[in-house]
Amino acid sequence: MAKRAQASDRDPFAPVEASPRFATPLAVLALACAVLSVVSYAEVFLGPLGMALGLIAHVKGSRLGMPAAIVAALAMIVGMSITFLLR
Repeated sequence: MAKRAQASDRDPFAPVEASPRFATPLAVLALACAVLSVVSYAEVFLGPLGMALGLIAHVKGSRLGMPAAIVAALAMIVGMSITFLLR
């Protein structure tokens, strides 16, 4: 008889099969946070929020997740630079 695998036998570092169905809206929200962090004075909050949403979307299987997180980080830096130069 075959031995039944238990939850503790599963490799914790194995990739998880995820559906990108709910991940794409998260990536779009991350890009929206990136745009808002450049044009508003809330880049300190919107930049990390966009990065977190992008990373969550990436983990859930969206192809846009990682680029959205990178764009949010760059937009936060640009927004902070603009804020610094305007003050």
